[in-house]
Amino acid sequence: MSAETANQPGRENKKYIFEVHFLRAFACLAVVGVHVSATHFGMNEETWNRLTYFINQYGRFGTPIFAVISGFLLFYQVKRKGFQPGKFLKSRASKIVLPFLVWSLAYRYLLYYYDNQALGTPASELKKILLGESFYHLYFVAIVVQFYLIFPFLQKIFRTQTLMLLFTFVSLLISYNLFGFNPGIEGPFGNFLASKSFMPIWLFYFAFGGLLAYIWDEIVSYATKRPWKMFALAMAVSAGAVVENNINGDLSNRRLSNLVNIPLLSIAIIGMYPLLNKWNIIKRPLILLGQYSMGIYLVHPMILYLFARHLPHQYWHVNYVPAMFVAVLLIAAIFIRILQFIPLSGFIIPVPKLKKTKRSIETTETMDNKKSTA
Repeated sequence: MSAETANQPGRENKKYIFEVHFLRAFACLAVVGVHVSATHFGMNEETWNRLTYFINQYGRFGTPIFAVISGFLLFYQVKRKGFQPGKFLKSRASKIVLPFLVWSLAYRYLLYYYDNQALGTPASELKKILLGESFYHLYFVAIVVQFYLIFPFLQKIFRTQTLMLLFTFVSLLISYNLFGFNPGIEGPFGNFLASKSFMPIWLFYFAFGGLLAYIWDEIVSYATKRPWKMFALAMAVSAGAVVENNINGDLSNRRLSNLVNIPLLSIAIIGMYPLLNKWNIIKRPLILLGQYSMGIYLVHPMILYLFARHLPHQYWHVNYVPAMFVAVLLIAAIFIRILQFIPLSGFIIPVPKLKKTKRSIETTETMDNKKSTA
């Protein structure tokens, strides 16, 4: 598909991609699972049990999938509407950069208040913020911001399916070769290049998201017609992760196997949309989780931090882990919902709006017609 065809107004501009909300919801649940289990680990003298260890290791799929979604949304927007530099800068600054700065300061104050972590020099504090070191989860937002810096150049070059495929292949080579990267440079710059905050390590996931944007209709058409096969694929990837964990021990979300696992799992989750869409009891919470995912990502470590300091020790028994997982999600969702009533709250936590579109109407009508002719 050419860039010119992609940018023409028409039916595609009216589509709303609910499948991405399901993918967001999965990534959100996975990341929260990692941090709930890790907090439980810390509160039990750094001891794992089978449940928390499984949750922690399986949840390592979440962050790379968020990178896929970030790349997808950026390239999908360019594919549909073209690239407007001013609008891009304004949107990213208000929806990502400003909330990132607000929450970096909030977490820095939390550590200052509870852990008596003295403030450093302005330069050192600024460095912490820019590298996402204000708290353990903010590094990924710093990675996304780094990708924003090069995206205006990437979108200008890669505007067709063929070129996106080339970009994805090159990114795969880059991410593969940067595994365990040691720049051999001393000092802050060398530490940054070797850290998990160095964006090129994650480049493949952003690029794969961009490729999805350019083959979206084909992927959705293929995967959603085979939901049970996609479910089997998701189970196969999950089983493979368990086997890999048993062989290699603790796994990082940057492990080499994720270069295969993440594309397969992302497509599988997209394909499972028709199964999950049948039951409102599952569909509605997942859509809400997808809608609130950015906010939950920003807020949930603070909830866990306060839990760790105020909940009585008996509540850190493994039997309470599922309840704690649900409680963290509920408190985060309620906080985000209340915050939405405050003017300019979007600069603190951005929440995308859902749209009713012709796509969902047409899909429903098509299914009804099939039933009536059967």
